[in-house]
Amino acid sequence: MINNKNNTSETLISVIVPANNEEKFIASCLTNLINQDFNKDNYEIIVIDNASTDNTANVTKKFKVNLIYEAKKGYNFALIRGFLEAKGEIVAITDADTEAPFDWLSKIYKAFGKNPKFVMVCGRSIIRPKTFLSCISEFFINLGGGIIMKISPSYNLAIRREVYFSIGGINKNLELNLDTDLCLRAKGKGKTVFLWNNPVTTSSRHYKGIDGIKYCFKGIINLISLKTTKKTFFRKMVDIRG
Repeated sequence: MINNKNNTSETLISVIVPANNEEKFIASCLTNLINQDFNKDNYEIIVIDNASTDNTANVTKKFKVNLIYEAKKGYNFALIRGFLEAKGEIVAITDADTEAPFDWLSKIYKAFGKNPKFVMVCGRSIIRPKTFLSCISEFFINLGGGIIMKISPSYNLAIRREVYFSIGGINKNLELNLDTDLCLRAKGKGKTVFLWNNPVTTSSRHYKGIDGIKYCFKGIINLISLKTTKKTFFRKMVDIRG
């Protein structure tokens, strides 16, 4: 059971934000994170500047967060570095193009405190702006994650740090569906909970044109492969920022 120590200066939650060339989005992301209704002394925000070549670092420096540079480019390597830097007993992940509600961390913390067997807390996805493909993807992400599997994408995911390391952490050989892989392995350590009332809003930039169709197709194939063989067929993500 997580002790309720919100009146102390102990770091209870670490929030990891991987960022590669995210100067257009990261300010909105961090504004929401630093204005959480959770006690400011009880959580830290770690931005992993993943070999950015734009002004991501300069924008991030305007906020009171921990900025860490990771030269090895890749979403997987950014997350691995983030977990190594994290001090909290709970580690929450979100993306730089994602906006969390102001009670996001409070709901995550409360969910973990309800049951010591909960190893992971997941949440609903809202994908904006709307495209035909994003609407379909949002429906199936929430249906599959919330009802069938109790998992969610890494932009709305929290896990106990000790559980993360006990299962070997992020698979460094994966980028695409590394969150699904992590979730499925974590489920072997205990129960997971999906919070329908704790959605984040994320960008639909993955769900546009031919690349969007390819992205969804690869994700579906990987999900089936992970469930049946515990391996993925596709490993790399498309660099949507060029």
